[in-house]
Amino acid sequence: MNIQQIRNATVKITYGGSVFLIDPMFAPKDAYPPIPMCFTPDRRWPMVDLPMSEKEILQDVDAVIMTHYHIDHFDEFAMKAISKDMKIFVQDEEDRKTLEGFGFLNLEILKEEGVSFGNVELYKTNCIHGEREKTIPYFEKVGIRHEAMGVVFKSEGEKTLYLAGDTIWCDFVKEAIDKFSPEVVVVNAADAQLETSGSIIMGTKDIQSLHDYAPSMKIVASHMDTVGHATLDRCGLRKYLKEHNLEDTVLVPEDGENIGI
Repeated sequence: MNIQQIRNATVKITYGGSVFLIDPMFAPKDAYPPIPMCFTPDRRWPMVDLPMSEKEILQDVDAVIMTHYHIDHFDEFAMKAISKDMKIFVQDEEDRKTLEGFGFLNLEILKEEGVSFGNVELYKTNCIHGEREKTIPYFEKVGIRHEAMGVVFKSEGEKTLYLAGDTIWCDFVKEAIDKFSPEVVVVNAADAQLETSGSIIMGTKDIQSLHDYAPSMKIVASHMDTVGHATLDRCGLRKYLKEHNLEDTVLVPEDGENIGI
């Protein structure tokens, strides 16, 4: 497999003979106003530009996976750039209807029991996008959903890949590891937080717990250095990894970087 970190949670995965684009967000730097109710209420985002053109990102893509409909996982710029005939996998009927409303025609709901795409089996996994009692009031206030998914990729001749999605360390993550025994996991690791929400995606504590639970699993840190409510950047994560002897276990790719595994 090859994992290319594009920017934020946007990742391009070549796996089992197919190319998947995950959570496309194509907005230029500073396109969006500051995220309300966070520790940096004056920071516009994305904080960096895409590392390559939209055309280059979309080259050879066979399918898109939207883990959930939040603006930092599928935005208006990506919707304009992506063909309305593109195969897109979503987490549930509500997200399917949302994208159908934007004119997309080739939509499929991922299932926990798995769906096939070419030589690849894709399995939906569950997430906790922050502790519900702390995060739902924020999400409801701005009119977005709490639900999100992860995805497990399996194909003959490939290592099993687990894309954890927007989640903190929780029983759902343990269950996915126990069920599928992935050799590689991609985690969203910017430790995004709102004023009193606590972590809504993984940070150093979650990554440490993940490693302790499955020490042989290679971890790839995504969703870094882009959104205004992040509280952990690549520099801080790398410092933690060095201090805890995890540099060979946890990979922290730069935007545009390819990782062959």
